[in-house]
Amino acid sequence: MTQSGFIDCPHCGVRNRIPVLGKTQQVRCGRCGADLPVNPVMHCNESDFAETVLSSPIPVLVDFWAAWCGPCKMLAPELEKLATSFAGKVRVVKVDIDKNPALADRYAIRSVPTMLVVRDGKVVDTLNGAMPAAALAQRLQPWFS
Repeated sequence: MTQSGFIDCPHCGVRNRIPVLGKTQQVRCGRCGADLPVNPVMHCNESDFAETVLSSPIPVLVDFWAAWCGPCKMLAPELEKLATSFAGKVRVVKVDIDKNPALADRYAIRSVPTMLVVRDGKVVDTLNGAMPAAALAQRLQPWFS
């Protein structure tokens, strides 16, 4: 069974369920038909966290962030690079702590950006602060299948 995740369409804003993607796969928005980015950074909330993160067949880098956080804004393009470079090997998921405070509490998030590496439903590493995609990739390397 293919595990799925979610992405909001950048054109119309509707939330789409998408499979774990490889570098060559392309999916379209269910509402407007626009192409969705290949292996995008996914956005997750409390209702789909278990399916998107804990049940993922590949390691997941979960970025706990906030819209008001400057370092979070600097980290966003680095996460996009990482998601594209490691399509099919690592899933990158963002969780807005202001919209999902229960998740932030559950994982004891005290500052942002804080990233958790989740493999087989368990947190295996924690990363704090903004860093370049190359540094993120280096930290994730031990967790690749």
